[in-house]
Amino acid sequence: MKKILPLLICTFLIAHAQVIDAIAIDVEGEAITLLEIKAVQEKMHMSQQATVETLIKDRLEKSAIKKANIQVSDAQVEAKIQAIASAKGLTQAKMKSLLAQQGLTWDSYLKQVKTEMKKEIFFQQVILSTIQRPSDSELEEYYKAHQSDFANAPKQMSLIMYKSQSAAALQQAILNPIKPTMGVQKENILASSNELSPQLLNLINATPAKSFTKPINTGKGFIAYFVKSKGSSQGGFLSVKNVVANRWLQEQRVKAGQDFLNKLKANAKIRVIRL
Repeated sequence: MKKILPLLICTFLIAHAQVIDAIAIDVEGEAITLLEIKAVQEKMHMSQQATVETLIKDRLEKSAIKKANIQVSDAQVEAKIQAIASAKGLTQAKMKSLLAQQGLTWDSYLKQVKTEMKKEIFFQQVILSTIQRPSDSELEEYYKAHQSDFANAPKQMSLIMYKSQSAAALQQAILNPIKPTMGVQKENILASSNELSPQLLNLINATPAKSFTKPINTGKGFIAYFVKSKGSSQGGFLSVKNVVANRWLQEQRVKAGQDFLNKLKANAKIRVIRL
């Protein structure tokens, strides 16, 4: 009996482990296990139903990408990772270290990046191609239906930047802006308000149109801006047309993706084995 008991416990543990890692759902021949559902649910803090829907979506996307024969080379993945590292101000060695701290190996990260790149290419080639560019009248109708959403849209600002190594020379140029001033450079700037730093935007907003901002000491010289115009977010459809078009496109991207997923799901072979 003493020898049988450990054997029974061992058999039970093996059987329990097999159940935990058993296939829960089969999606077009791609398995989703109970262990994966549990792991994703705990990591993402989602309900079991939401987790299952997310994993089914993942398998449907992978199946569609595989059928479309989307290819991404190792060189493309390497270039993408270098771009990510550069944007974050990290070396590849530092990235590896940070990933290791999160329990992610470099090989698994490469695989993850390649998968995301394939998804983006697939989305661009297969899904976005179904979106027809809207006419100006369609965009204007969309603007009218969501007009309040664009009340704080970015404003197009027209500025002239005066810069100099000398505070005195800059002050002279401000006092007589029509006359060229030795040692002062001028540059016309047309920028959207959302492209400016918060500090500069606040300074321009506090400066009346057709006048200069106070000089700024950058540590490498001095700058002042002549505010030609601040633009307006209340100027009707034409003043925010590009913002409206971007908002419309984002909504269409989401809708097209959801419609495509619903179509995939409706035609897919999805078999729930156990949950």
